Amino acid sequence: MKKLIFLLTLLFLSTLSIAQKGKSNSSFKSVLLSKVDNISAEIITVNKEKNLVLLVKDSSVVTLEVKKNVPNNFKPENFTIKSFTTNGKKFYHINWKEKINSVTKLKTETGFVNEDQIWDIETKTLLLGNTHKALNIKEKVYLDKNKTASHDVEKNRKEGFDFVLNSDGSFNLSTKTQNSVYVYNTEANKYVLKSAPSSKSTSKKKR
Repeated sequence: MKKLIFLLTLLFLSTLSIAQKGKSNSSFKSVLLSKVDNISAEIITVNKEKNLVLLVKDSSVVTLEVKKNVPNNFKPENFTIKSFTTNGKKFYHINWKEKINSVTKLKTETGFVNEDQIWDIETKTLLLGNTHKALNIKEKVYLDKNKTASHDVEKNRKEGFDFVLNSDGSFNLSTKTQNSVYVYNTEANKYVLKSAPSSKSTSKKKR
C-alpha cells in the first residue's frame, strides 16, 4: 500500500513539473493597434514570434493574417481601419506606415514604407495588398580605385505604386509615368482594371 502511494505521489509531482515547465516556456502578448465594428488589428506575440493580425469577432473569433513574422522593432505608425462600400459590398481598408532608417559606412537610407490592404471580411479574402516605399539616399562615392577621393551623392527614390482609395470604392495605383484605376467586379468577386493605364504627361512649359 505504501509503495502504491509513493508511486502515485511521484507520478503527480512529475506531471506537475512538466506542466509548469511547458507553461514557463510559452508566452503570449497582444498589442491593440486599431478597432472598428467587430474587427480589431493586433500584434500578437507567441513564443517570441510576432504576427500582425485582424481578429474578427462574430459567433466565434476568426484570425486573418495581415503581416507574418514581423521584426521585434516593428512599430507601425498611423495605423487605421476604415470601412467603405462599393457595388453593394462592404469592405475594409487598412493602412499604416513604417519608418526606414538604414545606416552603413557608405550609405544612409531614410524614409517610409506605406502599406495598404483591402479586405472582404465576409469571405475572409485579401482583395489588395500594396507596398510603396519613399526613400532618401545619401551615398559616398569614391572617385578612384585607391579610395583617396570621394564625393557625396543624394537622391530620392520611390518603389512600388502610390495608392489612392476613391470615394466610390475604386482605387488608383500610380507611378511617376502611369495611372491605373481598379473597380470591384461583383461577378468575379475581385477588383479588375477599369481601363488601360493612362500615361502622365510631362510636357515642358513654354517660355
